[in-house]
This record gives sequence, structure tokens and C-alpha cells, in this order.
Amino acid sequence: MGILKPITEWATSPWGQNVPIHIAWFLIWVAALAGLLFLIVHSIYVRYFAKREEFAGSAPTTLAAVLPKQIPRHSLAARLFHWIMAGSMFTLLVTAFLPKVGVQFDWVTYHWIAGTILTVSIIFHIIHASFWLDFWAIWPDKADLVDALRRVRRFMGRPAPPPRRFAKYPLENKLYHGAIIATRRGGSRNTR
Repeated sequence: MGILKPITEWATSPWGQNVPIHIAWFLIWVAALAGLLFLIVHSIYVRYFAKREEFAGSAPTTLAAVLPKQIPRHSLAARLFHWIMAGSMFTLLVTAFLPKVGVQFDWVTYHWIAGTILTVSIIFHIIHASFWLDFWAIWPDKADLVDALRRVRRFMGRPAPPPRRFAKYPLENKLYHGAIIATRRGGSRNTR
């Protein structure tokens, strides 16, 4: 517990125990500066050091000739879900942090509404993705793992064939969705 003292705020519980109540607020600025530093370093890397993307194979000319000029990547329902989710999460963040930094307003109502909208939109997304979209497209498969290994080898400077272009979802998106599912499953267990 000694190492947590400087980065957490503590209070006394009704039973007289010293308990952590939340992370120290100065860490918001640490996270903001770390994010800004990452963006600067990444921009420099991409501009001056990164090699141009290279993929194995390309679409046959006969297939490319029959494809429309623009292909929609996501349906309107999927785009609306993501914008509604982003808006409700942003509202939850604002209504959680503004009162802590001294901005006084009736935040509980807005926070509750945003939480309800987020919950309903996630339930909609689970149903929509399970029954109307390709359910297995979001799960990593052997091709994803082979291509990830190829990218890692090329990043390390070792010889490897170029990776294939990913289908609808890159491996990173698939792993992110898997992490969300794993986190939620872990959070729903009884901790007694």
C-alpha cells in the first residue's frame, strides 16, 4: 500500500479503516502530457522513419473492373451505434470530471441519461452484430496471426513476406473487442 499513497486519495471508512477512494487528480495531467508526447514522437516516426506500407498481392484486374468506385465499409446502423456510443461516453466523462474540478451543475441527471443510452446502445450492438452482421468476422483467425507475425518480423528488420491486406477488421480491432469481452466477463463475476 505504501507505493499507492502518492498516487491515490484516501479516506477513513465508517469502521475506522484507511481506504483508497480514487486516483489522485494530478494523474489527469500526466496522462494528457503522455498522450501529447506519444503523438509528437509518433508523428516524427511516421514522417521520417516509417517505410511505406507494402502488402502481398493485389486484386485481380477483372475483379477491380467490376467493383464500384466507393464501397461502404459499415452500415448506417453500425455508424450510428458508434457515434451514439462515443457521444454517451464523452458525456459520461464530462459529467464525471467537471464537478470534481469545481464546475457546478445538475450533473446526475445527465450522467444517468448518458449511462442509460450507452447501455441500450451496447445491447443493440450485441444483437445487431450477432444476427445481422458476420458474427465471426470480428474474431481473430489463423490468417490474422500469420500476418501479425510477418509484420513483427519486418518491424524487427528480419526477412518476411509482406502481410496481406486485412479483410473488414484488422487484428487490432479484433483484439480490442476481445479485450472488452474479457474485461466485461471478468467484471461480472461474484467477488465474495
